Amino acid sequence: MEFIMLVCSATLQEELEQLFRKNQISAFTQLPTVYGSGDGGGTRLDTEVWPGMNVMYMLALAPEKYAIVKNWVAAYRSRQPREGIKLFSLALKEML
Repeated sequence: MEFIMLVCSATLQEELEQLFRKNQISAFTQLPTVYGSGDGGGTRLDTEVWPGMNVMYMLALAPEKYAIVKNWVAAYRSRQPREGIKLFSLALKEML
């Protein structure tokens, strides 16, 4: 299993959830308001100076489902223009 955190512009929420539904990924945790700054997406602090916000998904995925999400993120990141998105993959040691 792979544990991933996806941090992206809130504008990508519907597109990601469509990807999850299409690929029968039904178990995830969503943090609906996440602020931050990154090279690919700029700064999003939901203020007048730094408008916008991010959303974060946490998922524990089997290798084949992880590959689907990873490939989608890689393909999306190659588009121009695009919103910010970052995938963090961590080894899943245990899940109870």
